[in-house]
Amino acid sequence: MLKLPADLKIPDLKNNPKQLMIVFASAFVIALIIYLQLLLLPQIGRLTGLLYKVGTAVSDLKSAETDIGRMGEFRKTIDGYRNKVELYEKRLPSEEEIPSLLENLSRMAGASNIQIVGITPVPSPIKDKAPSRGKAAAYKEIPILINARCGYHELGRFMSDLENADRFMKVVDIEIRSTRASPGRHDVELVVCTYILLKGK
Repeated sequence: MLKLPADLKIPDLKNNPKQLMIVFASAFVIALIIYLQLLLLPQIGRLTGLLYKVGTAVSDLKSAETDIGRMGEFRKTIDGYRNKVELYEKRLPSEEEIPSLLENLSRMAGASNIQIVGITPVPSPIKDKAPSRGKAAAYKEIPILINARCGYHELGRFMSDLENADRFMKVVDIEIRSTRASPGRHDVELVVCTYILLKGK
């Protein structure tokens, strides 16, 4: 059994209202601190976390609503890119189409009154083209050597037709030699580059 020291005096709270008030105030403060530490502060922490999550959810919802409102715009953009891809695929022949492409070049030359002496694909020193580093090549450059006989005006019309053809083609080299036998017509050697779409790209 706990024994109190003989000289310890316990104040008589009933007869001392001031000390009774201090005791009640101290008890109230202690109870308030316990309440804050054990109950209120954890609740405030949880509430703060919930408010942050709600704020994030509201922000995400607004962003989603904005994106939904722009769905028509996104669809138009996608359709535009799809049409571009289809157009480029049409303008890039496959490897199997090279013979028909050579025939088409011959027809274009004939329409410009150009006499074709020879037309042949030549080995390309240029590597296959890749869309970006580390990816497989999407298309290949094919140089075509054309030997022809024509006048300046016919050559100019033919080159214009080449540059504006349905297929991607460009003149990368040209050499013109005059002939004494026919001063109005010249021996022309030009290299036309076209591009073929590689399969599975």
